[in-house]
Amino acid sequence: MKIPSENTFVVRLKTAFRQLDERQREAMPARLERVTEEHTCEYCGETFTGRYCPQCSTDCQRSRLTFRNAVLNVLDVWGLGNRPMFGTIKELFWRPGYMMRDYLRGRQQAYFPPVKMLFLLSMFLLLEANLLGVQLSSKESYVNITEGPEEQVSEKVVEAGNTINAIANSVIEWVFTHPAQMTIIQCLIIIFIIARIFRNSPAMGNITRTEAFFTQIYVECQSFVILILCMPLYVLAHSGQDIQLQAFTNAVVPLNILMYVVDFKQLFQFSFKQTIWKIIKLYLVLFVVILAVVFLGGIVIGYVLMSAAGVV
Repeated sequence: MKIPSENTFVVRLKTAFRQLDERQREAMPARLERVTEEHTCEYCGETFTGRYCPQCSTDCQRSRLTFRNAVLNVLDVWGLGNRPMFGTIKELFWRPGYMMRDYLRGRQQAYFPPVKMLFLLSMFLLLEANLLGVQLSSKESYVNITEGPEEQVSEKVVEAGNTINAIANSVIEWVFTHPAQMTIIQCLIIIFIIARIFRNSPAMGNITRTEAFFTQIYVECQSFVILILCMPLYVLAHSGQDIQLQAFTNAVVPLNILMYVVDFKQLFQFSFKQTIWKIIKLYLVLFVVILAVVFLGGIVIGYVLMSAAGVV
């Protein structure tokens, strides 16, 4: 009996994906000037061959400060210096998981620092939101205790409810006006879940919490770039409407989940099915954590209102 051969198109598609994966595995080449002369360090007196002193890292080719040094220092603050941020962003979308693995394995000098990138991108995001008229937060009434006959609502209860609303609005406003700080707090929570769910991976073995932290920071940088690129399109599609940053953030969640799959597939080298299932478990655990926080918050609010009413 003749066994039917695999479809030619499927074979070509698999070959194309295999070639693409091989190209994505290639790390960013190091751009270094080879120096073979022997030098004596002006700072610590160490004799060495090369450009940088192995004891104190002093550059043997340094000279008097010039205007170029001043320009590079200013550009470095904005991610445009010796390690351009845009080059790292390109790697984040071309070979994200492989790039993160390179960073974790010691190639930190080739890429822009993740935490610094996070703060710069958050600043660009807030600036863009202000220019496009996107509202960062809105005042909401989270505890409504003024409904019903006035004699049934004491002044202490009303005051407690207003205090809770004020605190909740302040927290929400802080969250959306400090995205980098909030992202770091989220990463400090999620790294425990990532280290647990993605343990015993083919490429990384057991990832440490510190490695998971830097990985997650780079993933969040991806999300910020997506938000920055998509915000003008979202504002254009909803012209004439009041746009909340929260609503816009929710609209691009599917893109972020897709990038999650690509990132963790390349980083940990699980199969696509395993990666998708682990990401589902990741979101389920996060959902349970959020429910627990909301539940505990409800208990605290209820206790405050009942104390104000004199019930407890």
